[in-house]
Amino acid sequence: MAYAAVASLAQTLERINHHHHQYCCVPLICEEQLFESLLEKLSFLQAFLEDNAQIGGETVEGLEGRIRDLAYRAEDIIESHVSDQISSEQERYVDLELQNSEKKEVDLQMVMEETDSIIEQVMSIQNSCTVEDVQCSYASALPSSGGAPNDGNKMVGFDEDLLELKARLCGESSTLQIISIVGMGGIGKTTLATNIFNDSLVVYHFHIRVWTTVSQDYHLRQVLLALVASLTDQKTTDLSNMMDEELAECVYKTLKGRTYLIVMDDMWSTKTWDDVRRFFPDDNNGSRVLITTRLLDVVVYASSSPLHQMRFLDEEWSWNLLRDKVFEQQSCPPDLERIGRTIAQSCGGLPLAIAVVAGILAKVDRTQYHWEKIVENISEAVASNDEHFSKILTLSYDRLPCHLKACFLYMGGFPEDYRIPVFKLTKLWIAEGFLKPSRPKSLEELAEEYLEDLVKRNLVLNVKKRSNGKIRFCGLHDLLRDLCMQKARKEEFLHVANNSGKGIQNQRRLSIRFEISKEIVDKCASVSPIRSILYFHWYIASLSFLRGYRLLRVLDLLEASLDSLRPEITQLFHLGFLALGLDCPKLSNGLKVPPSISKLHNLQTLMIRADAILLLPIEIWEMPQLRHLIFFQERGLPSPLDAAPSGGHVLENLQTLRVDNFRFTSTAIETMPNLKKLKVYYYHLFVAVWTEYCLSNLVHLYQLETLNLLFINSLIYKENPLPASFALPPNL
Repeated sequence: MAYAAVASLAQTLERINHHHHQYCCVPLICEEQLFESLLEKLSFLQAFLEDNAQIGGETVEGLEGRIRDLAYRAEDIIESHVSDQISSEQERYVDLELQNSEKKEVDLQMVMEETDSIIEQVMSIQNSCTVEDVQCSYASALPSSGGAPNDGNKMVGFDEDLLELKARLCGESSTLQIISIVGMGGIGKTTLATNIFNDSLVVYHFHIRVWTTVSQDYHLRQVLLALVASLTDQKTTDLSNMMDEELAECVYKTLKGRTYLIVMDDMWSTKTWDDVRRFFPDDNNGSRVLITTRLLDVVVYASSSPLHQMRFLDEEWSWNLLRDKVFEQQSCPPDLERIGRTIAQSCGGLPLAIAVVAGILAKVDRTQYHWEKIVENISEAVASNDEHFSKILTLSYDRLPCHLKACFLYMGGFPEDYRIPVFKLTKLWIAEGFLKPSRPKSLEELAEEYLEDLVKRNLVLNVKKRSNGKIRFCGLHDLLRDLCMQKARKEEFLHVANNSGKGIQNQRRLSIRFEISKEIVDKCASVSPIRSILYFHWYIASLSFLRGYRLLRVLDLLEASLDSLRPEITQLFHLGFLALGLDCPKLSNGLKVPPSISKLHNLQTLMIRADAILLLPIEIWEMPQLRHLIFFQERGLPSPLDAAPSGGHVLENLQTLRVDNFRFTSTAIETMPNLKKLKVYYYHLFVAVWTEYCLSNLVHLYQLETLNLLFINSLIYKENPLPASFALPPNL
């Protein structure tokens, strides 16, 4: 998590530099020069992490750990200093804060010294060997070639897939076709390809069949050696004196004029295809190349023909596979079938997981008692009993670019089988500081690209799409979610809390799925620098514990039921994301959000779900970092026109607004010049609703991309149809 930690620290420094007047009454000594120097060094470390994200090895991993801890410590020092400044200014203890500032200056100088030490180590690594040399030192063995692997795996549930792919391989098209099988690790891509490769019709149809496993540690020479060895029946050691061009020529000439099938199993890079495509001649004789991969981008790049997307097994096929693996030719006892079906269903339709569980069941007594022990925790049983399975899933994570790793692990903080709203997830990523700004793209656009990349890598499930094709809800397979939690806990990145508080020490983020005791929360605050709390339980007794979490960036209580907006929340100066669930139906006059909400100068996203009318203060227009204002149920947002004469605030960052009965005065339009998404509910009857709410001014929202105007009472629409002169914003 070094990259995410460095990116977050860099954004913190940039934010303080650009909005210094909001933060500092007593600056750190030589703050500006020190911050600029630190930013420059962080940029160097980011570049190193980007270039070496997938190398691995003890040296690099140890260095990443040092970088992560350094970034965490620096951010804690700086933001603690800011919090102390805010508190001392409010309580007028400036002299005391000056003493604290001097101490923090010393701490920060120590951070700078550690940064210099890390940079020296990085430069030493770079000078001692090139990146290619480092990669080679961790490369795996030569790719396998020749015949397909024959591990005895029985293919269950993919008969239609087999028939479809055989038809495409042996069909009438004479041109060279590139056919791709894509899906997540463990879903059966290699098993399906193996059955195709060894099928009698395929064997008869092709003069030459070659299987090569490309693997993640790709080197062109290794692939060439494997292909030539298979085509010529020579050992790779006998070919060591041949140059790469000689090997390539041998492959091309051997295939020339003959009908061939080349299987390239487990391809991880478009570069691989760029390197090898010229070795495969197209003689219009029906030759084929079959690629298996986890990455959709590889498929789209290499093949113009339709991809074959692997699907999860349904419940019936999952049970059939489990039963066949456990009992082989025997029948399953009736008393075990019910629990056996439950076990099969718990594997989430992933064939490799079912095979691993079957291996476990085959070794235990065939009794309900022993099988029920397995069903209690399928994920743990699978991970602990099959190292190969764990490696397959871990490989997908290890091969992620560094900027995606934190985003992926963060999803482990959501409950099992949870439909994660994309509009919320992307805003959480932004508030956490995971995204490296890349102009002219907005952070929201970058976040959506990150998510789409994770989906294309078959790590994240696209649960539901919007009408425009974008992802509305996403999710994780249970076994990948377990991988997220395991990795996140190890990296001290995120912890899913339990009532014992075990394992919480040094964790940065906390996910809670049950009513947690005050003692546990207080313990968490004393041993961990918690920056985020994701709360997925309806009841929370008190928020007094928040006094111990003054550096919080994310507070997600949207699914909780609070009876008011507690003052403790408005003291959390560093909050970037705040989501609240308010349950106060007895307040007939509405629930007032206190003006002190404007103290949250760093707040980017504010979401409130309330079952009472929500009355927002005029001070909300004084929050310059706000990007998204989203309110569920009826709420009242005052127009900036009603603000004090000293107003004039412009929320340049505001992109999303979801409110009720809002008046779009000229002042309101000028206050939100970059608004992109707008959703407004109108509840009350007016003779001239369009005039009353100044809806004709919407045409001046030049950046608006999405507009939803909802009239809850249909009479409004009937009495006040859309005026003929009504003009829509130009960018819709």
